[in-house]
Amino acid sequence: MTGGAFHHPEPDDRSWFDAKPWEIVGISEREAVAWWERRFRPADAQRWREAGVPEPIDAVHWRTAGVSPDKVREWVYAKIDAREAAAWIELGFTVAEARKHKRAGRTPVQAYGRQHRGKGAAGGAQLLPGAPRHRVDPRHFMEAVRRRDPRVANTYMYRQWFDDEAIGWALHGIEASEALAWKELGLTPVEAERQQSQGMNAMQTVKAWWQAGIPFDEVADWIGAGLTPSEAAQQRAKGVTAERAAVLRSLRQDQTGP
Repeated sequence: MTGGAFHHPEPDDRSWFDAKPWEIVGISEREAVAWWERRFRPADAQRWREAGVPEPIDAVHWRTAGVSPDKVREWVYAKIDAREAAAWIELGFTVAEARKHKRAGRTPVQAYGRQHRGKGAAGGAQLLPGAPRHRVDPRHFMEAVRRRDPRVANTYMYRQWFDDEAIGWALHGIEASEALAWKELGLTPVEAERQQSQGMNAMQTVKAWWQAGIPFDEVADWIGAGLTPSEAAQQRAKGVTAERAAVLRSLRQDQTGP
């Protein structure tokens, strides 16, 4: 390594691993390998550890949620984990706002709906803290999602699906028919949006995982844990179970998911 460059080959090729930079920051070789395989630099790993995140998979999920090491303690103080933080951040809330709504018993989607109903909304139409209500008023749906993508919003109107769950999917730019397919696969809106950002629709995703030999009922948990089909296949070959993937997935799940 020269000039501070950090060359990171594929994680499976450990011949490239150099323990010395990790030892300098006080991380043992055994621990360093885990961080290195998740594509962290030594200095970055040290920052996460100093922030109270000792496991690389947890750091991955905080990073995926859009939280940096210097902000993670604020979310933890608010009793919001990476899974929840992803949902709050996706809907545009700061940690202070999220903490306030969470203390009132609101989910991210409920808080978003409350914030965007406007001052003229009837008092009886408000969401009760901790008690989700499935709305059938298309005006509420359109008010919540129209600025995201009118074309996507129209696919839900066509199917007459505009409750709070529909808002959760539409806000992630997912058309109604695709949302139904992703739901059948077991993914949440956040997870489905990540797949779509990689150019994959629901059927393409199913095919890719089937070709990798992953059982259908395990796919959502492996995706939620942040693995590709090939990575999941490698982990299964090493004896890592889908149950373990489900535990890792819990840190990334969107609270509005099934």
